[in-house]
Amino acid sequence: MMKIDILTLFPNMFNGFKSESIIKRAIDNKKVSINTINFRDFSANKHKKVDDTPYGGGSGMVLMCQPIFDAIDSIKTKKSKIILLSPQGKKFTQKMAYKLSKEEHLIFVCGHYEGFDERIKNICDEEVSIGDYVLTGGELPAMVICDSVVRLIDGVIDAESSKNESFNDNLLDYPNYTKPRNYKGMKVPDILLSGDHEKINNWRNDKRLKVTAEKRPDLLNKRVKIDKSGIKENKNKISLDDIKNIKVTEIKQAKKTGKYKLLRTSDIKAITILDTSIIKGYKLKGKSGSDHVTKILIVKNSFIKKIAMKNVKKKIDILNYRFNIVLSNEDDDEGTSRVLGEAEMLKQMIINMYSNYLGSENIDKIIKRINYLINEFVKAKTFQNSFVNKTKEVQRKI
Repeated sequence: MMKIDILTLFPNMFNGFKSESIIKRAIDNKKVSINTINFRDFSANKHKKVDDTPYGGGSGMVLMCQPIFDAIDSIKTKKSKIILLSPQGKKFTQKMAYKLSKEEHLIFVCGHYEGFDERIKNICDEEVSIGDYVLTGGELPAMVICDSVVRLIDGVIDAESSKNESFNDNLLDYPNYTKPRNYKGMKVPDILLSGDHEKINNWRNDKRLKVTAEKRPDLLNKRVKIDKSGIKENKNKISLDDIKNIKVTEIKQAKKTGKYKLLRTSDIKAITILDTSIIKGYKLKGKSGSDHVTKILIVKNSFIKKIAMKNVKKKIDILNYRFNIVLSNEDDDEGTSRVLGEAEMLKQMIINMYSNYLGSENIDKIIKRINYLINEFVKAKTFQNSFVNKTKEVQRKI
């Protein structure tokens, strides 16, 4: 039986977590024991204080070493694995969940307030985060990780039900359906009603590839390798032609026979799903002549960057043109406000739409370029307004 101890200042937060659903069944069936320990009980301070102000100044309170050290010492064994829950930690993944499910004793340390005394990390085996955001404490991350880990313990859930779950083999799960067969015109795919288990399994595998390619192409990238024979799956060859509705294009000239082809060259670095909304100005056509292509599979990152940079440059040129139009109209104060607003919107749009394709370094350079244009425009407009005001003042005096 796995043992889990959770060090927290708020043990009551875990009451519902331990008394419902699969976690409760796992506890009742003695697959796991989950204990909460209030490390305030270990404080040597007569007022049970567990935090203090940070050295060097600053806002907030910092958790002290003594209560947490003593609480861990009271439960730690040679088989214990101590995990500090912190936004600075390694991001939690399904692979990590499988690894932790094989441990005999897990100790989770939940932070609160401004953070931990840095020395607490010295007695922890690992620092883990559930995502790139900050919570008020480590209690919710502890529940998330415990839930993910406990369900993987042998006998907690049916082993077959977890076989094709999302993130296994770096693929997302296939679509699932239940009764009725037809709901408001939405029908269950016929193949799932065929009774042909081999065809059903093939359909599910294809759907896993398609869903992953559309929603999380970064996972698909991790799943492939490149060799002289082309792009292959780590275990079995990936049939990209089976990923329906995603058109495969070539970067260089290739034979015009067959359906869609991937060019096999040594300089292919990655597979990237590129939404055509970022490559406006380029007309995409399928081999049949159809121009209803909404997504394109590109196998060369430099080509993607080239297209993205061209579009960004066009947008910046348009902004610069708009600045000049406003400057040509001395009394257009409304235009000044409008074009400055457009500049801020352009910066945000570029960050949101192009970051994945251009990288943070290129995005920073682009934003600096826009900021430079804004500053130059403001300077020119200020000088222009000052000149106009002086001219009007001279005219009044005359």
